Amino acid sequence: MAGDRARAGRTRAAPADQARLRPGQPAQPREGTAVIDPSEIRPSARQVAWQRQELTAFVHFGPNTFTDLEWGTGVDDPAVFDPSDLDCAQWVETLVAAGFKSVILTAKHHDGFCLWPSKYLPHTVAASPYTGDVVAELSEACKAAGLGFGIYLSPADLYQEKAPGGYYGNGSPAVESVIGEFTYTVDDYNRFYLQQLHELLTSYGPIAEVWLDGANPTSSAQAYDYDAWFDLIRRLAPDATIAIGGPDVRWVGNEDGFARETEWSVVPFAAGQMVAEQTAPSVAGPDELAQADELRWYPAEVDVSIRPGWFYHASEDAAVKSLPELLDIYRKSVGRNAVLLLNIPPDRRGRFADPDVAALLEFGAAIREYYGTDLVLPATINVLDLRENIEAGQQVEEFAVDALIDGSWAEIARGTTIGYRRLLTLPEPIAPADVRLRILASRAEAAVSLSVHFDPVLAQSAEAGD
Repeated sequence: MAGDRARAGRTRAAPADQARLRPGQPAQPREGTAVIDPSEIRPSARQVAWQRQELTAFVHFGPNTFTDLEWGTGVDDPAVFDPSDLDCAQWVETLVAAGFKSVILTAKHHDGFCLWPSKYLPHTVAASPYTGDVVAELSEACKAAGLGFGIYLSPADLYQEKAPGGYYGNGSPAVESVIGEFTYTVDDYNRFYLQQLHELLTSYGPIAEVWLDGANPTSSAQAYDYDAWFDLIRRLAPDATIAIGGPDVRWVGNEDGFARETEWSVVPFAAGQMVAEQTAPSVAGPDELAQADELRWYPAEVDVSIRPGWFYHASEDAAVKSLPELLDIYRKSVGRNAVLLLNIPPDRRGRFADPDVAALLEFGAAIREYYGTDLVLPATINVLDLRENIEAGQQVEEFAVDALIDGSWAEIARGTTIGYRRLLTLPEPIAPADVRLRILASRAEAAVSLSVHFDPVLAQSAEAGD
């Protein structure tokens, strides 16, 4: 039975007669389509590698940093972009020390200003007092440190909407267009976007992730040729995950730092679209599965900022998230079968501010100490750590964990999905002689590990009544 495989150190699974394996219930297919079995859906190699990162960083940097805005206007003077001491190596050094595995830079935010000297428009760093190339500097720093490098290229573009002769929403026809060595039939804006993608993917690689924000402050109608975009990315950066607007990774549905308690990576689609909205309380439950004509491996990414805003504001220096807040986010993102994308905005110098650096280093040290080592029982514990082998799919639908205390077994936790990793906190610390996992429902045979941790910050928060 599935439960017999859940072993780690001195932890163990319940005997087979205490576990129940329920075969996966396939979604009811539309007439004329094949039966869909969720137990058979598997991630791609790039999705597995992406999930194993656990911690990725976001860097929002641009004119907004200097105008004190969150969303720029599209007509901001490039002269406002003037970092006095830009140091991408400082960003990377801090992130590596904190345990992050990759970083994604806002190469172009909604305001259309480009952090590299793109040859396809004047609204770039080349028109600012800063004479360098931020994308190049960060890419090189990442290579030197072995940190993955990703790009955020906003589909929405206020500069191209407002500038004379701008492409965004100009109503141009789709025509055959040569993009590097490839040809696509696209309108003016999609050609411009493909040209910028080609520039970034061929000049600043290797690229680990391409992030396509769905937010849109423009007032013009502009259709995006996602098929052409995805095709170009796959051709030029086949190992890069395409996130949020892309086929590899979905937005979790909030910017508060948490995934759902029941977070499936196997997601139902109908007519090429997710059955549920990304913000829905459930995106892959029985009701959604019943409406599917296709299932995809589509894991969630949790994006949240270390500060209230996404760009740096000096007024928020005292509002950087505390260690208890960051660890709670970690447990509710990485610990709920997602990847955490934590934003750290550089200040007007072009450096991570001191409060952010201190918080990141404390966060990374705590994760290594509290969650990076499995305790050997008997020991005092307050966190349970469960993991499925996602290369064999996501199978567990319901489970329980028991503890052996004073010679008797008692249930201490219960949950639904596990996926890549599930972290469950206990109401108060306990000191069991052993623990065991019971898989109560599973779509198919599932290899699950169970380990235990003690988080003193969690214990202190519980004592304080937080």
